[in-house]
Formats: sequence, C-alpha cells, structure tokens
Amino acid sequence: MTDHAPTDSLHPQPVPHTPAALPRWRLEAAIYVLLCGALLFDALHLLDQLAAQERVVPGIGLDRGIVLIAALALLGFGTKSLQRRDVGTALAFAMGATCGLLFFARTLGSALVDPTATGWLLGGDLAQHYSGWAVFRHAPWHWPPGLLPEVWYPVGTSIAYTDSLPLLALLLKPLSPWLPEPFQYIGLWLMLNCVLQGATAALLLTRVTRVPATILAGTALFVYAPLLISRLGHDTLTTQWLLLASLWLYFRPTPPAKLAAEACPWWSIAGIAILVHPYLAAMTLAIQAAYWLKRWRVDRQRSLREVAVAAGVALAIVVALFWLSGAMILRSADSSGGVAYGYYSFNLLGFFNPIGHSRFLPNLPYLKDQYEGFAYLGIGVLALAAWLLVDGVLRLRRLPRLEPSWRPLALVALALCVFAASSVVAIGSWVLVDLPLDVPLLGAFRASGRFVWVAYYTLMLLIVCTAARRYRPAVAGGLLGLTLIVQLADLSAVHLHYATTRLKANAEVPGTRLTDPRWADLARGRRHLTMLPPVACGKSAGSYLPFQLFAAEHELTLNTGYVARWNLKATQQYCTDLAERAGAGAWSAQDIYVIGPAERWKAFLEQAPSLSCEKLDGYDVCVVADRGGATPPPSPSR
Repeated sequence: MTDHAPTDSLHPQPVPHTPAALPRWRLEAAIYVLLCGALLFDALHLLDQLAAQERVVPGIGLDRGIVLIAALALLGFGTKSLQRRDVGTALAFAMGATCGLLFFARTLGSALVDPTATGWLLGGDLAQHYSGWAVFRHAPWHWPPGLLPEVWYPVGTSIAYTDSLPLLALLLKPLSPWLPEPFQYIGLWLMLNCVLQGATAALLLTRVTRVPATILAGTALFVYAPLLISRLGHDTLTTQWLLLASLWLYFRPTPPAKLAAEACPWWSIAGIAILVHPYLAAMTLAIQAAYWLKRWRVDRQRSLREVAVAAGVALAIVVALFWLSGAMILRSADSSGGVAYGYYSFNLLGFFNPIGHSRFLPNLPYLKDQYEGFAYLGIGVLALAAWLLVDGVLRLRRLPRLEPSWRPLALVALALCVFAASSVVAIGSWVLVDLPLDVPLLGAFRASGRFVWVAYYTLMLLIVCTAARRYRPAVAGGLLGLTLIVQLADLSAVHLHYATTRLKANAEVPGTRLTDPRWADLARGRRHLTMLPPVACGKSAGSYLPFQLFAAEHELTLNTGYVARWNLKATQQYCTDLAERAGAGAWSAQDIYVIGPAERWKAFLEQAPSLSCEKLDGYDVCVVADRGGATPPPSPSR
C-alpha cells in the first residue's frame, strides 16, 4: 500500500494508462463486479425473506425486476467507466441514481409509488402529512398560498405545519381537479429521495476519486446510511440528498468567476430546502456559510462584501418562500410548540448508539427523548474509521492534520454539533449540563438533535475520502466494499422492518375512515365539522384522522388536527368561546357536532332541544334539527 501525494483539495488522482497498470485494472474490475453481486444478492435475499413471511406481497415481482435491471445497469456503467479508466460526472450521476433506485426497490418497494395507494399512510407522521394534503388540495386558495385555515379551524394553520411537503403540495394543487381521488405523492417523493441520495453521493465522491469500485462502494455507504434508513417513516426528513448536494458544491474545484453564477446553485438548494423542511433549510444554509467563509478566508477569491451579498440573497429567498408557504402566521412565542430547547437533543454517544438498528451492538443508554439525535454510523463505518485513525498515526507518528479547505466546514459542523447537544448535555445517561432554555428562537428548532446530520455526513465523507486517497484504488475499493457488507449485515433487521411497509400499501386500517353512510347525508349543505372538544381544548371527542379525511372529501372545515405548531393564544381563546357558545345553546345549522364523552360536553346536550343526535361509527353526532331556526354562532376570535 502506498500513499497518494498530499494535496489541499478533493481533486481525484489521475488513473495511469501504462501496461504495468493492467493487473491493477483487472483487480479493480473484479472488485466492482463483486460489489454489484453483493448489492444484488442482498436485495434479492431481503425480498425473499419478505415473501417467505407473507403469501401476497404487493409489487414484489416488479421490485425483483427493478433490482435485477439496476444491478445489470451498474455492471454496464462499470464496464464503460473501466474502459475509459475514468468516471465522468454524467456516468457517476447515473451510477449513483441506479444504486439509489435499487435501494428503494428492495427497502420500500414500488407499490408505495402508486398515487392511489394510501393504506400505508394512515398511521404516525405520514398520516399527518397525507391528511394535510388531502384537505389542502380541495380547499380554496388563500394568501399566502400555503395557508390552510380549514384545519385547526377557525384559528387555522398552513401546509408547512401539517408537514405535507409544501414544494409538491403547492405545485400539484392547481392540478387537483385532474388528479385521481385519493392521490398521494409521498411514495414518489421517497423514491426520488433515494435516487437523488445515490446520485448526489456519487457526484460528491467524484471530487475524491474517479475509480468505479471506490465510487460505487462509497455511494452505497451513503445510500444505506443508518441515518437515512432511520427516517424512512418521515418522507420530508429523507430529503438528505440536499446535504450531500451542498457538500458537493462546497468542494467545487473551479467556481464560476461571476458571483451570481457561483451563488445560483446555493440559492436553488436553499429554496428547495425551505419548501421541504425548515430543519434542512437551516442545515444547508449553515454549509453555505462555511463555503463562503472558505471562499473569503481560505481561497481568498471573494471579498467580504461579495460573500455577504450571496449569503444575504439566500436568506432572503428562504424567508420569502417560508412566508409563501404560510408558515409565518405564528407569533414567535409559538415557535417552540410548548417544548423547550434541549428536550430532543443529541447525546454525545450518538455516533456509537444504534438505538435498535444494529443486529450486533447493544443499545447504549441515552435520555428519554434523544432519539431525534440519532446518528449511528454503523459497525462497518466505525471499524473503518478506527482502522484509518490507527493506521494514520502509525504512518505519520502523529494525528493526521485537516487540510485548510476542510476547516470552515469542520468549524460549522462542530458548531452544529454543539447546538444539537443543546443546553442539556449528556453522555449516555450521565447528564453533564442541564439548563433547558425556554427561548422561542431556539425552540423553533426544538428537535436540535437533528443538526448533527451535517457532522454525520461530513464525517462519512472524510472517512471515505481518507480511504480513497491513502490506498491504491483496488485496496480502497475492496476496503470500502468490505465496510459496506458489514453495514448490510449490521442493519439487516431494520431493513426488513421497513421492507414490510409495502404490505400496507392498499390495506384498510380500522378506525381511520368514517364508514356509516349517514355521515354523507349530514355533510350535505353544511360547512363545518366541529369536535366538542377538539384536541386543543381537552380530551378530544375522537381521533383527528378519520374526521380530517372526511372533511377533505366533503370540503368541510375541521376544528382539530395534527399540526407541528399552532397559535397558542388564539387557540386558547377559541376553546373559551366554544365552551361559552355550547353553554348558551348557540348551535349552528352549518355544523356537524361530534360530542366527546366528558360529562361537561354531555351536559350541554340536555339544554339543546334543537339538536338532533344519533350514534355513527361509535361517535355521538348532533346537528341542528330545524335549520331555519338555528342560532348563528358569534364570529370566532382570532
């Protein structure tokens, strides 16, 4: 093994074209073929395990076909790149995208891409995301366009706070009349995220090497990363390719001379990120800040005024699009949703703690709600990092130094790690610092543990980069391939867990739909579905999901829901007004009332001879019997 000559960049080393390089070329080709075989075997084995558990697995035949075609395509890309002795940008993109598609087909499955398949979305966070879109698509336009007053009515919310992927919700709403009913885009977005995770990872690795085996193995490590896998139940948070794209831009070797041309890709990433998830926007802005710091202080090719202008425009784009998504309807005091900064933090053992994702390592202790700071690297990557560190010390007789071009990124990543650890710093179950801060600006990012993601991917890149540059191409490819195989074995159980998601693709989930035909009769000519009480005003009269889906279907407002943040003051006032109106018998003929089991609300019915009540799907449902004599409610307080 020989070291490459040290450089101060990620520029790939040229591949020799001499006769002496022929045996190495053959070894690299053999390693590449073995990697393709390992990915194919792993995918088919996982699908076979799934088929052995269930008699009918939706889309498994198509998934097997996609996996096989993807593996053959990878072989084709490898053959082409080996003939050229180089992996160009377009070829790397295709190779990475194919690897991501293979990962999606084996881990989640094509059945989830069906836009009419919604059974798998009727639980957990995905139910919030889908039901928010279901109401939004049928609601009239408001200004800003992302507002959604029909949910959490009359206070209202926005498409951003139902986490319904504003980017696609805003683009597809004009097309809603021509879209099928039901219609979901979450499966398509998950597939796109997996494909782009691979594509951006491969592009990033071309900054390090042009050796096919090294690029494929390194790309697969990013695609099969535990961090990505752990978020497969939350579609917007799987958009981690935005971080890889930002790192790819950070290490751009020859930026354009004009400032606008250099900054435009950064502005695009910031705009996409804020319309996907605010946390991703904040992280990409942080990487962008590191880039402009590098351009100013390390490269010395941009002035302070230029970097301030570029960063300022990016921030302005984020603020403008955040406003258009309707997210600025809240006061700053409501930004934390009642949860203090430090609650969902990063544990200092996060990189080593599998939290149920490893077959081999036990869970390490951590504070109750620090799962948001999940950052397990996997046994393979941890072992590779340890080997590279020990080997580097033995070679250099000291710790390897970080190159200047990496230092702004490392500084920002470290700062985000500190923010992720928050004011409640713990190592395992041992609390070092316990100072929860109730500061609205900090509480806006209450799940601070997520900010370790920048350090996570930077660390992974550094590990892969070090292996690729320290060893000969065949050795580096083999070492990364071995790391990948260990990772696959370590995470096999959690892979199988997510693979079962496709079994629910079109499943009927009990309790998530209102099935009595009388509901449709009651909805005719009415405008509001009113829970007495909604979840914000006490023990809810019922789960939000079946009523929100019903409200979406019949274009009704709903005074409850599942939202990430809400206006606390206006909601409290609404709860007071709702109880006063019910106590005064101010029932509206425009409402369908669902009465909760609490005695307080039951007592109101005894004083309401104008109401007609019945039992539907186990719920007490009331409407005004004589619409002509109804008493209209007072205007709701905002």
